[in-house]
Amino acid sequence: MSKNGKAKRKSEEKSIPFTTEEFSNLLERYRNCIKAICEAVSTKQKDNFYIRLGKLQDQQKELGEKKVPDELIKDVKSKTDKSEEESIKAKSEEKSIPLTTEEFSNPLERYPNSTKWRGIHAKQVGHSHLRYEPPVPCQDATLAVLEPLPAIFVADGAGSARLSHLGSQAVVKKLSEFITSQGEDSIYHELLDREQEINEEEGKKYAYTLIKRAVERLRELSKEEEHPVHAFKCTLVIAVLGKNRLFWLKVGDGFIVAEKDNKLELVGPLGKGEFANQTTFVSDKIKDADIHYGFLPSHNITGIAAFTDGAGETLVSTDGSRIAGALSKFFAQMRDGKFGEEELTQFLKDPKVWAPPKGGDDRGMALLARLG
Repeated sequence: MSKNGKAKRKSEEKSIPFTTEEFSNLLERYRNCIKAICEAVSTKQKDNFYIRLGKLQDQQKELGEKKVPDELIKDVKSKTDKSEEESIKAKSEEKSIPLTTEEFSNPLERYPNSTKWRGIHAKQVGHSHLRYEPPVPCQDATLAVLEPLPAIFVADGAGSARLSHLGSQAVVKKLSEFITSQGEDSIYHELLDREQEINEEEGKKYAYTLIKRAVERLRELSKEEEHPVHAFKCTLVIAVLGKNRLFWLKVGDGFIVAEKDNKLELVGPLGKGEFANQTTFVSDKIKDADIHYGFLPSHNITGIAAFTDGAGETLVSTDGSRIAGALSKFFAQMRDGKFGEEELTQFLKDPKVWAPPKGGDDRGMALLARLG
């Protein structure tokens, strides 16, 4: 390595000081990167946290830009003009100060789930969509979040509605914002943490608040795109984990599978209508009978998967009586750090798994695995 290269690497290995407030703000901005940020901290002294830029860059190479975005590295780099003496001092004292989770308790106490759960999501367009000219875009939308509560979202745009891919994306984004809200909406999520039972009225209010947000977003999209609301209709599957409860919600087909006590269990109804290919959707015409939701104890739940009916072709039998053991394998590999979004995408693309007649429909999945 050249002298310039060594000098550059040495500068990148400096521990950059952040005050407790600055560190907390950094975690707030990059909620999905909390674990990576914490692993890059070299030491904590008094009210300062010291972040190793080189460690962050190494994690970006290993995990990819989705997990450690360029914006995060730029933000940390921008602090290099702060007290170089403090950085050098921190590095010299680094070996004598072992780091534990407790050392991060002040700024991280609001983010207890980042080290307890791992979340991934992916989607793949179906073979049938590629036969059109131009090809029909993937109508599935997926997302997994970890803070303040672990949650997964999956939506499938109606095949008969050519703009439904916009609807599924908008609904998933809107509801993830609701779940991650730190404002007045956050009061709803306390239901999942508290020990006392949830009464019927409280449960319905929580579920219908989510549906209301989804329909509101579709109406906004209708105005933005100048098309009727039904042009954006989609199915919806959600699972949210609190300290004491799992909340699940389903509109239309799609699946939720929970791993409990090392066994896989289907959660909620299959979501089919009176006829085999009939289902219901989130739209401004949604009825009470279309909305299914419930609460489960979460203490023995070690994994949750949500996926569209396209993915369900392989993972769940038509009558829901059998669930593919591959899901247990996915959860186990996620815990070992061997199964991420790249591997999930490869599974959804695998021509051996999705050989015709399977694979014609879009396939979307989101998973949460408890660590440890």
